[in-house]
Amino acid sequence: MSPEEIAASLVGLVREVAPGAEGLARVELGRMNHTRFAVNEITTAGDVETSRVSVTVARGNRHATASTTRTEPEALRALVSRTAEMASLAPEDPEWVGVVSAGARKTPTPAFDRATVALAPEARAEAAKKAIATAEQQGVLGAGFYLAQGSALSLATTAGLSASYASTKARLTMTARSTDGTGSGWAGDERTAAAEIDATRVAKAAVDKAVRSQKPAAAKPGSWKVVLDPACVGELLGFFLEALDARSADEGRSFFSKKGGGTKVGERLFAKGLSLRGDPFDAKTPSVPFDADGLEVTPTTYVEDGVLKALVTSRYWAKKKATQPSAMPTALELSGGEAKSVDELISKVDRGLYVTRFWYTRWLDPQTMSITGLTRDGVLLVENGKIKGPVNNFRFNESPAQVFAKAKAWTQETVRVPSWDQVVRVPALLVDDFHMASVSAAV
Repeated sequence: MSPEEIAASLVGLVREVAPGAEGLARVELGRMNHTRFAVNEITTAGDVETSRVSVTVARGNRHATASTTRTEPEALRALVSRTAEMASLAPEDPEWVGVVSAGARKTPTPAFDRATVALAPEARAEAAKKAIATAEQQGVLGAGFYLAQGSALSLATTAGLSASYASTKARLTMTARSTDGTGSGWAGDERTAAAEIDATRVAKAAVDKAVRSQKPAAAKPGSWKVVLDPACVGELLGFFLEALDARSADEGRSFFSKKGGGTKVGERLFAKGLSLRGDPFDAKTPSVPFDADGLEVTPTTYVEDGVLKALVTSRYWAKKKATQPSAMPTALELSGGEAKSVDELISKVDRGLYVTRFWYTRWLDPQTMSITGLTRDGVLLVENGKIKGPVNNFRFNESPAQVFAKAKAWTQETVRVPSWDQVVRVPALLVDDFHMASVSAAV
């Protein structure tokens, strides 16, 4: 059966097994294949069929959810029966707002490439061989992961909702290390179609950073001007998205909370010219046009010319506040820059750092949006608008919100960075006063 047929069958079973109850079915069938390489050798490859089937049953304000990987009729019936029984025993949930109903919806933007789902092991191996050859030419060791996957997702509810979306994703990431262990570089690319991944280009970027970052000089912690690679900017944006919750802001628990009550919507919080938009229907950021409940993801501008325009409002909080709900974005683009290249950003720095990416980032304080993390895979000293040479890594303590507020320039071009959830496009960013808290022994 197709995902749509399975979802419809589950909803029918909810009506049969638990008359009068509400039900939400979520079905995702797909295929994932990968090739991994390390120390300039292909090490593993895999090809997996995936199935994720879940159902939520609600009896009044009592609800429960259960899942399975099986799709045969008897397994679906057992799933619904088990979930209905759990729902009858569950405590009442005062924040339950029911399942999403049917309604007019915008036609989704296609993001499915059949060749990516069927990508043969030989094609993945050829990409890995190109990356390995690039590493060997420069005398460094390469390790990477090539992923190609596709899925068909369908949701259905007892209130009449039926929503489906098919998508594919190809991703190649690579780390290169110098043989003396002092230099490291990283690069990655993510696309809808595997044919658009250029393994040699990705490998050259990683290998170049590994070669340039060997035998780093000592640099002191403190406030630095930094040019952040798009991978760094994407990492910061993930924390910004986590904080973009209207309820937390209204309850005074967020960076977006205003002292004395209310939120900072309408205030200029970020650098003039910086904008953040989420649009799953944009051809540059095609993604799932509904959230896990089936609520449609509408195109939304969250920051415009530095001014905060919107927060994400859950269905429960929207009901409580008598406003409209908004789904968590499945696509984001940070834009508005004028710089033609990363080199142009570097040329604006009298003395500072170029940072390849962040690693092991964690929350510190949600009210200031403060996080901590480590730099990794290439930190280069910039002097008089030119890269001088490698320096040590750092632990940093910063606020993504403050980084975006202190941004001085960013590239006109945005690139899609590898991400497990949203489709994310970001520029490289030049920022003043980025706080490097201490020296790190990471490579």
